[in-house]
Amino acid sequence: MLLLAASAVLLALLFAGGLSNAPPARAAGGAAPLAFAGASDTRVFLTPAEQAEAAMRGLLPKGTRSILRTRGPMAHGQWHWDDQGVPRGRLTVRVDPSRQLLSVFKGPHEIGTAVILYGAKGKETPRGRLPIIGKTRDHHSRTYDAPMPFSLWLTTDGVAIHGSSVTMGRASNGCIGVPVPFAEKLFAAARKGDVVEVLS
Repeated sequence: MLLLAASAVLLALLFAGGLSNAPPARAAGGAAPLAFAGASDTRVFLTPAEQAEAAMRGLLPKGTRSILRTRGPMAHGQWHWDDQGVPRGRLTVRVDPSRQLLSVFKGPHEIGTAVILYGAKGKETPRGRLPIIGKTRDHHSRTYDAPMPFSLWLTTDGVAIHGSSVTMGRASNGCIGVPVPFAEKLFAAARKGDVVEVLS
């Protein structure tokens, strides 16, 4: 089963006609999106109207100015990361269990997205705005006898975002599992106190 990344869903909704390598054509006289110097061609800049539409539909946080071009559906284990040229900004993480997606933002710009695992029934992933309370590069769970590399701790009872084998049909015991190479990049970028928002 393929999963749609938020950026792919947004592009499909806003720019009917599919994804392409070039940004979509804008209507004459429409507000041009604000790009930044050094941005790669994997980035799509949104007009104010597109930003408002995406926020209204719950696809992106309010004020998001650019997203990663995922070129369509993502499968389990897939991820994208591109922070090339992105200006300084506060790092935030948005987790959408209903879409099985995690997105990382630096200020108003998406810099990473990945398909995730999340808590199974009876061991649900906690919802809400959860600050990162600690980081452990090489953790091994004694409870589940499982590696949890690049852990970003969200609760005092052991829930974290961490590297995992993200394959179809798997779930976690409350943690948010992401592909290990993605987890390493997120671990390097994130700081204690950065906020992870897990949507209901």
